[in-house]
Amino acid sequence: MTINNEGYFLKCIKSKPVLLLVLSGILIRLVIFYLYRHVTLFPDSEGYIALGNQLATFDLSGYNGQRSPGYPLLLLLSGNNLSVTLLLQFTLGICTTVLIYKSMLLLRFTTVVAFFTALILNNWLHVIFYETAILTESLTLFMISLIITLYLKCFFYGNYSFKKMFVLSLAFGFLVLIKPFYFFLPFIFYVFPLFKKFSIPTILNKRMVIFIFPVISFFGWSYVTKMNTGYFVSTTFYGYNIAQNCVSFAEKTPDTFHIIRDIYVKNREMAKKETKDVAMSIWLSYDELRTATGLSFADLSFQLSEFSKTAIRNNPIDYLYQICISWIDFWKTGIYWNYPDFKFPLFNKCFIGLWCLQSAILQYLKLVFVLLFPIQLHDFFIRKTITKDLFFSVIIHTTALLQAMVTYGNNSRFSYPFEFLMVITVMLFFKRKGLLNH
Repeated sequence: MTINNEGYFLKCIKSKPVLLLVLSGILIRLVIFYLYRHVTLFPDSEGYIALGNQLATFDLSGYNGQRSPGYPLLLLLSGNNLSVTLLLQFTLGICTTVLIYKSMLLLRFTTVVAFFTALILNNWLHVIFYETAILTESLTLFMISLIITLYLKCFFYGNYSFKKMFVLSLAFGFLVLIKPFYFFLPFIFYVFPLFKKFSIPTILNKRMVIFIFPVISFFGWSYVTKMNTGYFVSTTFYGYNIAQNCVSFAEKTPDTFHIIRDIYVKNREMAKKETKDVAMSIWLSYDELRTATGLSFADLSFQLSEFSKTAIRNNPIDYLYQICISWIDFWKTGIYWNYPDFKFPLFNKCFIGLWCLQSAILQYLKLVFVLLFPIQLHDFFIRKTITKDLFFSVIIHTTALLQAMVTYGNNSRFSYPFEFLMVITVMLFFKRKGLLNH
């Protein structure tokens, strides 16, 4: 009887995998939202909501440039109603599950393996709770999973149609609008196939279409910011972000920056005594810096960038050490929720226990992913072949390094949209080695 039931269950999966993924995703999200019943707001949420409201007026004049418009456009689409935004994010989460499933099929995994992998990877607790938060992560994860699916169809299976290149470029462009940091991604996607065959025709061809919309998005929004603030930057947070990477050696700067230096160091030491997050010291200093300098948010950001450039130039070893700390933090896992605010408080204890188990498993898989990279590089140099797992590893390790260079604090949020790809990469590697039944 058990064998028949298992056979019937697998038959259902094979016959209606997408439908079952959608229904499972809906059911899981309904249960968790019923128990949580909460739209989660964080300090970052305020900036997105403010820009969403300003976009609704179709007037960006005077905007302080703190955020790029990708995620606020989702808020605008929901009528700036946070409950509707949450519903949209749940919908995007379910679509992401389907995209992960489609990608795994393109990677030659069986329907059953692809089904269960997609079901597990995109229905873990931190994934769903990101969908309840007014943060960019859920939309970013959807766009990256979409880009991976499109890229596999285009590049690894030789479908280089102009239409598909155009759609892929649109996806990259919108991803850059969500988080300008990802401006480097299309360049990796473009350059990597050149390792297979490096020649003028492989360099100058219609694949270059993928650059159109990322370039327009990045420089277009930077121009809007310049018109409003005087600074040609994708976001006026840039100075604060790089200053976070100087937190451990802020005192090693010349007297030219004595106001910033002294206030920053004072608040850093205070954060240590009060066991606050030292990475946030620049934000603990913000009000005092504004008062002491009399500068606007954008002007202070510029001064902080100059302060940081000097600090980094004068202290390269300290900066390198800080990069290492940020790089390590990239591989951590995190969950974003308001733990005390569950509608049914008993369930937060159940969920924290489940999350401890899930995060331990995910942390282990991340460690395996990192340890496999030297082996993948060895295989490449010995056999001169470009494998899909190496391609994904290069994308993720490049992201890890670049995010470590530009900011410190909440680094696990940079790795979150790539966690599904890390797990798939590990599976691909073992499948390629014949150690995984696919």
